[in-house]
Amino acid sequence: MTESSLWISPLLILPGVALLILSTSARLNRLHDEIDHIVYGQRASDDQLIGRLLHRGRLFRDALISLYVAVALLSFAGLTGVFSLLYREMAAWLPVGLTGMAVGAIIYSALLLVRESRLSLDVMESHIHQRQINSDR
Repeated sequence: MTESSLWISPLLILPGVALLILSTSARLNRLHDEIDHIVYGQRASDDQLIGRLLHRGRLFRDALISLYVAVALLSFAGLTGVFSLLYREMAAWLPVGLTGMAVGAIIYSALLLVRESRLSLDVMESHIHQRQINSDR
């Protein structure tokens, strides 16, 4: 590993994490709107459906927290990489370790988003089922 990669490598991952944060936040906002429609009576409420929507909300929250932790770790890894260049006695393993932890947080958030996507399909199937029941009446 070259000396400059101690601080550059963690920062190169940040744009990808930022895109995950942006798309996850947009999906969370759409979920918020859907819950508002149910709570304020614009759609029939189903306790099971509301439970699934809230579970999706928790997954989004946990994924966003994990992504924010990754941003903090990557930023701190970049900073410690700069310090390790300035002060030779500082260990190079610190920025590398922090980058590894950040990648772990990104993987964790990706797994949460996979779970949320599967739950989202369950919710859509529930909507279709409810619509079929209403149209049969």
